Amino acid sequence: MKNTGVVLAWIVGALLVGWVLFFFTRSLQGDVFIRAVNKTLTQAEDTRRVESDLLGRTSLGVWYRFVGVNGEVEGKALLFTIFDNGILVPCIAFVPIAGENAGKIEILPLNNHARAVFPHIHQGELDIYRRRIEKDILP
Repeated sequence: MKNTGVVLAWIVGALLVGWVLFFFTRSLQGDVFIRAVNKTLTQAEDTRRVESDLLGRTSLGVWYRFVGVNGEVEGKALLFTIFDNGILVPCIAFVPIAGENAGKIEILPLNNHARAVFPHIHQGELDIYRRRIEKDILP
C-alpha cells in the first residue's frame, strides 16, 4: 500500500510540474510558433509576415495580424488546420482589410506535406472553410 502511494505521488508530481511548465512557457511557445510560420512563408517566397500579437482564438483557429513588404498591417491571418481524409493539413488564411483584394480570403498550406496534399483537397471543402472564416470575421 505504501509503495502504491509513493508511485501515485510521483505521477501526480510529474503531471503537476509538466502543467506548470506548459502554463508558464505559453508565450515562448507562441513566439516559436510564429517564427516557424514566418520561416515557412519565407521559404514559399511570400512577402507577408505574421505578427506575434494575438487577436483572438476561435473554434476554427487562431487570429493574428499580418504585415506586408512595407511593414504596415495589411489584414488578419488565421492559422488553422483542415482535416482531410484523416490527415491534418496546417494552413494559413490571409484576409486583407484594404486595397483591391479587401475581404478576399487566400488559403495557403504551411508545410511540405500540406503542400503535397493541398491540391487534392476538394474545392467544395475549401469553400466551406472560406465561408466559416467569413462568418468568423463578420460581426
